[in-house]
Amino acid sequence: MSSRVHNAKRNILTGIVQRCSSQLLSFLMRSVILYYLGELYLGLDGLFTSILQVLNVTELGFGEAMVFSMYRPLAEKDTKTVCALLHLYRRIYRIIGSVILAAGLGVLPFLRLLIRGSIPPGVNLYLLYLVYLVNTVLSYFLFSYQAALLNASQRRDINSGIATVTRLLSGLLQIAGLLLTRNYYVYCLLIPLSTAANHLLTHWAASRMYPEYVCYGTLSNPATADIRRHVAALFLHRVCGVFRNTFDSIILSAALGLAVLAKYQNYYLIISAVSMLMGIISNSVTAGVGDSLSQEGQEKNFMDFQTLQFLCLWVQGWCTVCLYCLYQPFMRLWVGESMMFDDQTMLVFCIYFFTVEMGRVCYTYRQAAGLWWQDRCRPIVEAAVNLTLNIALVRLVGVTGVLLSTIVCLVFVNCVWGSYILFRYCFPEQRQQAYLFRLSVFAAASLAAGSITGQVCSFLPTGGIFPLLIRGGICLLLPNLVIGLFCWRLPERRRAVQFILQKLLHW
Repeated sequence: MSSRVHNAKRNILTGIVQRCSSQLLSFLMRSVILYYLGELYLGLDGLFTSILQVLNVTELGFGEAMVFSMYRPLAEKDTKTVCALLHLYRRIYRIIGSVILAAGLGVLPFLRLLIRGSIPPGVNLYLLYLVYLVNTVLSYFLFSYQAALLNASQRRDINSGIATVTRLLSGLLQIAGLLLTRNYYVYCLLIPLSTAANHLLTHWAASRMYPEYVCYGTLSNPATADIRRHVAALFLHRVCGVFRNTFDSIILSAALGLAVLAKYQNYYLIISAVSMLMGIISNSVTAGVGDSLSQEGQEKNFMDFQTLQFLCLWVQGWCTVCLYCLYQPFMRLWVGESMMFDDQTMLVFCIYFFTVEMGRVCYTYRQAAGLWWQDRCRPIVEAAVNLTLNIALVRLVGVTGVLLSTIVCLVFVNCVWGSYILFRYCFPEQRQQAYLFRLSVFAAASLAAGSITGQVCSFLPTGGIFPLLIRGGICLLLPNLVIGLFCWRLPERRRAVQFILQKLLHW
């Protein structure tokens, strides 16, 4: 138990450093591209990234299946099985990389059809796209399987540290290249070099830490069949994730153009930064949760689930209020009025963030328990509904329609259905209705906190850094006060407080 806690602490700390530095660099690079090259280049970068994320669905969620399959043999020191798994993973990753390369080349003739309106002048779309494609394919041929070995052994901090160093160095070089040359090709060519450096360093670190784990041997037929079953189910989840996130950008580009896509992604960058910071906790404890589920009783695991859920819901409610009150003043300072959406669209972004985050702990436990096969039908329904609503609503209400389609799927398909799977297979003696009630309580608390805090902030001016800092101070205290009053009587509140005090005292 102590080792799980120690590993989680270490993973969280390094994860925070990695995510903060990555988001800061993304913010700086988007600012430099916007100010020195223009909004069309921002949209182009987002479009290429989204296309290749769609192609990455070929990965079939194989990485998650790798990590899950390694939990038990690593815990049991079964070197032979781990080596056989690594051998299988290396071979399959090379096949996946080849398939993505072929599929990516197949997209080339249709590239211009995915962009409505103008493109940056003097830009060779096809050459830039090939650079992004090479970057994606590189990761599958350069020791990706060893990153999964580190994650499964609860040493995600090694991956985070390497990613931080390579991302910082490459990001600073990209910014310097843009400032000195104002050439987008210089920025793009540094992307695959960063990817190659990251994977080579991961290979070096994993080989030094675990020299006994090398690629050789074969798995038994039952073990291979079990992995195949997990991968098949995870493929459906990957498709759902692609439809939920990356297809939004492609649809916006095809329907409304690169300028609108750039504006959307500026807002989405803020959401993703906050969301990734919250994801550090869940990602860092997933391996520990999986270990606990396999060794501890249901009652103990459910109490841990409730405690983690309470803490995450509180934080996400507070973050949602902060977004609501600080979004527009910050965007006005960063990109100016011409690159801003109206307040109604901003509010939908905030609701989108809340609905994305409210199922995070449930997803973490489903992932740690390996319930992909039991949950295989839900992603199909969610993806189909999401894509249909996206196409139907983007023409009617633009960006708001794309966001609303995802919100509907997250609430009525992902949250209700996903929690049903968890409670049926992982906590069969507990009531799903109580879980949904708590989500409703925190949604109401966040709504009340947002209304009260927003009303107080409305008396402040909307421009300048100083009013933004005052708003930040108000958001630091007032929303937590309101949410605390709403949730004070929930029984898991005391366990959550004890958990925080214990961690602060023994960190």
